[in-house]
Amino acid sequence: MDPLELYNSKAFDGTASNLECVATVNENVPLDDYQSRLYNYKSTKGRSFLRDKSAEESTLPVLLPKGIPYAANFVSFKELQERGALATSQKDYVSISSEELHLLYQCKCIDQSLNPSWEREVRFMELLSENCKGNFFSLPENGFGVSSAEAIAYVLSSNPVYSVLELSGNHLRDEGAAHIAKLIEVNKALAHVGLGSNDIGPVGGMALADALMRNNTVVSFDLGARSGVNGNHIGTKGAEAIGKLLTCNEVLCKLNLSSNGLGASGFSCIASGLAHNHTLTYMDVSSNNLGLEGAELLASVLENGTLTHLACQRNTFGDRGGKILVNAVAASIEKGKDVVEVFNLSHNDLGEACAKSIQALLTASASLRVLNLSENRFGASVKYIMEGLLENKHLEQLNLSNCEVKGAEKGPFTAALSINATLRKLDLSHNKLGNEGTKEIGAGLVENKALLSLNLSDNKIGDGGGTALAQCLLQNSCLKELNLRRNTMSNTTGELFNEHLRSNQVLENMDTTYNDFTYKCHIGISASLERNAKLNKQHIVPKLNNEIEQLAPNEKDLAHVEEEVELEKRTIIDRSEQLLRRSEEARVVTEKLRREVVELEKVLNKVRGISDTAETEFHRIEDAFMSESSALKGKKTNMETRIQQEKDRMDRMQRDMDKMRKQIHQLQEAENKRLAPLITELEDTEADRNRQMNDAKFEAEKLSALALRKKEIEVALNPPPKKKK
Repeated sequence: MDPLELYNSKAFDGTASNLECVATVNENVPLDDYQSRLYNYKSTKGRSFLRDKSAEESTLPVLLPKGIPYAANFVSFKELQERGALATSQKDYVSISSEELHLLYQCKCIDQSLNPSWEREVRFMELLSENCKGNFFSLPENGFGVSSAEAIAYVLSSNPVYSVLELSGNHLRDEGAAHIAKLIEVNKALAHVGLGSNDIGPVGGMALADALMRNNTVVSFDLGARSGVNGNHIGTKGAEAIGKLLTCNEVLCKLNLSSNGLGASGFSCIASGLAHNHTLTYMDVSSNNLGLEGAELLASVLENGTLTHLACQRNTFGDRGGKILVNAVAASIEKGKDVVEVFNLSHNDLGEACAKSIQALLTASASLRVLNLSENRFGASVKYIMEGLLENKHLEQLNLSNCEVKGAEKGPFTAALSINATLRKLDLSHNKLGNEGTKEIGAGLVENKALLSLNLSDNKIGDGGGTALAQCLLQNSCLKELNLRRNTMSNTTGELFNEHLRSNQVLENMDTTYNDFTYKCHIGISASLERNAKLNKQHIVPKLNNEIEQLAPNEKDLAHVEEEVELEKRTIIDRSEQLLRRSEEARVVTEKLRREVVELEKVLNKVRGISDTAETEFHRIEDAFMSESSALKGKKTNMETRIQQEKDRMDRMQRDMDKMRKQIHQLQEAENKRLAPLITELEDTEADRNRQMNDAKFEAEKLSALALRKKEIEVALNPPPKKKK
């Protein structure tokens, strides 16, 4: 291998092994050899890579800054080295070998149904060199699918360098999520896993949750959604798995489940898990159609007082649901759990009832820093929120964009901005403040000493409101950013801004596009803003010097503390010496005890030998006993089985006999019941026959008597003739 060999596209054949030869550095080779190769390298496209032989083979060649090959034609190699043009730091290394790069590229081609080519592989290498440096493995929106997920899991399974894995916006789906789940189980370096918008469903969600239950390093998990297609949809089943995870996981701090189709039923599982969780501080459940029922569940979570950042925008809470949530945060504050710092309730159809609750929350909270209430329908009730700002001393950002706020309603903007001393950023864009509302804001800005950024774009502000804002710039000394985009101010107001900005030395950014200002006016305003930005940069050093001067009186205290620290160090040294002496004494005692232990170990080994012999004999007898016992148990089992079979057969025969007896009895009863009428009829017939026989006998006797009587009569009537003598 040549000592220095820059990557040559014509010689590259697309194999991963050639990527290792893109460039190497060897200090033992004369500089002329380096120059002959570095200077003769020219490229019209692509990037160059440099490999240091002292670097680990598990890292990719370092991507050189653009222009180095061209500069090599005019600058000596020695000068490039002296100026550090070829120097690389540890954070520039990509902890992936060339073979692993080739594997990732091949799998990506499979996922995208592409034919591999060396041009694409080099571009892929450039991509990894830009996005996978240091501790970050970040390849979002790269068209990765199931094969790529499997390859990534294989490559990173034993990689101890990368702590951030960001794969959002790809096409991993459930199968790819299963591979990443296996990676999470075995990798002990990952702290963040980003899988947003990967078309992951319930199966993938359950696999990932199960893997996180076995992981104790991942503190941030993103399963949310990005704009566009391929959103995740873990649903209720996935939510059940996440709920179980939250019950037992003690390291996860950040969880993003936005746009996952949870609904109130799915979020109930999440809420159940959060009831037993004390580590999660950041949660995003936006765009999950939670509704009023979900708001009630989320309120129970907020009352526990562990979440510091909560994003729940686009959940159709309604005014009632929003009020429940805000009241829950206020209730946690009353319990001494004032922890919520960032609260996003935008696009939830909130109204007057919620605005009143927000007023109470702003009055009570000392932790809330960022509050997003945009895309709601507060209208005139925004006055309650402004009244809350009068009492609040901690809120830094407030977003009321597109909240149907009208200037004619005369909300207390003047008082709020005049008194509040902590609000740094206020967004009132896309409302209908008009001239009246803008005048109130301008009056408040005159007294305000804290606001740095104000957005009043698309508010139907005319010359009246614009004039008020221009006038306030003469007295305001803190506002650095002002957005007046898409209003109806004329060039008259523009000239006034141009004039007053010459006196204002603070404002650095001002957007006045889509107003009726002339080009000359825009140029004048831009010049003033650039001047202010430059002046503010120049004032940074004096300001820091002033702070140093203010801290100077503490220098003596610091010296005193240093003396005390030095004294403490001496004390520690003395104690260390004492500990060393005691350690030596302990070492002597330990050595004596060690010798005693050695003697005891010899005795123990002798006893252990006897014990082993006895144990062996015992095991032999035990094995014989167990064998005989097993045989007897087998015979007993067989006999018991046969006896049981005979019993079962006898029981069956007995049951059959009982059944037959019952059937015979039933047949007898049925036959008796069937023959009973016939027997009765037969008995009646027999009785009739007997009567008839008796009657016939009587008649026969009577006839016999009559016949006899007849004979007698005949004899009497016809006496026999007398014999003649």
